[in-house]
Amino acid sequence: MIVSSLARSLFVTGRQQGISSLRVQQSKRYYEAFRLKQKNKVNILSVVPGGHQQSAKIIFDDSPSTTVNFKYIWLRDNCKCSQCVDKSTKQKLIDTPSLDVNIRPERLNVNKDGQLVVEWVEKGQSHSSIYEPEWLLRYSRCFIEDNFASPVEDEHASERPPLTLWDRTTIWKNLPEISYEEVMESDKGLALWLEMFHRFGTALLRGVPTTKGKIIDVVKRFAYVKETSYGVTFDVVAEPDPEHLAYTGTHLHHHTDMNYREKSPGMQLLHCLKSTDIKGDGSDPGGLSFLVDGFRAANWLKENEPAAFHILSATPVRFQISVNGMKFSQTWPIICTDNEGKVTEIHYNNRTMGPLQAPNHLITPFYHSYHLLTEKIRTESMQFAFHLAPGDLLAFNNRRVLHGRTAFDETRVSRHLEGCYVDIDETMAIYDFLRNKV
Repeated sequence: MIVSSLARSLFVTGRQQGISSLRVQQSKRYYEAFRLKQKNKVNILSVVPGGHQQSAKIIFDDSPSTTVNFKYIWLRDNCKCSQCVDKSTKQKLIDTPSLDVNIRPERLNVNKDGQLVVEWVEKGQSHSSIYEPEWLLRYSRCFIEDNFASPVEDEHASERPPLTLWDRTTIWKNLPEISYEEVMESDKGLALWLEMFHRFGTALLRGVPTTKGKIIDVVKRFAYVKETSYGVTFDVVAEPDPEHLAYTGTHLHHHTDMNYREKSPGMQLLHCLKSTDIKGDGSDPGGLSFLVDGFRAANWLKENEPAAFHILSATPVRFQISVNGMKFSQTWPIICTDNEGKVTEIHYNNRTMGPLQAPNHLITPFYHSYHLLTEKIRTESMQFAFHLAPGDLLAFNNRRVLHGRTAFDETRVSRHLEGCYVDIDETMAIYDFLRNKV
């Protein structure tokens, strides 16, 4: 892989404060435009009983106007009053199994604030439920489309900016980087870095002190380190008798880590402590890092080779490894999707794939599909390739972004990276908190 002179110079100038300031302004404009779309208020025009359907028909004033039938039992189960939901923890207090499945309200109406008000009578006692129109509309999609569609994993996530699926050109134009000082010293800086991570699936920190263990300090700003069989942190250094190919100078093709575990870590960080070309004659010493947006590659496959996409998203593949005498094994499709077919995870690592176990008629189609996806992943235009310099800390979504490294001469290159893993839900929870706070 070849990195253009412009790309190399961008990484050098990326350390300058002006670049970080520009990133802040660009991201701020992007996010403000996105949030503006989120603030369009929705009201309820009317609500009428649905008769024998045991539901309420609600008409919203969005454009075009949306009409949704909400079952009474669903509305009762999702009452937000203080008797049904604890105000502090937001956990449900209502005992759902004890509700009458055939419950009907005494009254339905829309109050002056545009909220739905439902009056119930339970065991001779009155109970009032109030629902915000935005909340009802957010959770109405499954009723409208008559499927299992879910708006988001949680209500806060609905406000996150959309993902930016990238190729080489896209990411170099929107380099997701920020200085170590900004992230460590301000919540705004941390929120911006986490937003980059959310949108692109990867983000760089510049100017991190090249001290072993500093990666833990960075993680503690937003989460905690996930300890694995490789330790709290792990050192990517060429070793004479390595337990893993990463600890050699061997070329490492694109991959995601630890697909052989019950759940592969969602976030990975690599901190460059040392990268020295002993020869120093100006020739390429190797050890070039590269990333690819797996979601973009998978979506390309879905649009251009739908049969191959179906095979890779429906065929379980066993990943396995032996570490320090301990054997790990787990099965995943290479492409994971939700119930709407949207790509949610990538599990790709040729080095740890076990023998394919599938019906005989699927063997050849699987290998053909695997070849098509790999060919796209290795396309030059998909690559974000660069040399990690001392002080660089790279974070990426291990279930979205594939990473790898070109070979290097172990006698010529002295290279030391310290890495660790983080549970991505912890990271995104802090991102949501900071975004709302900042």
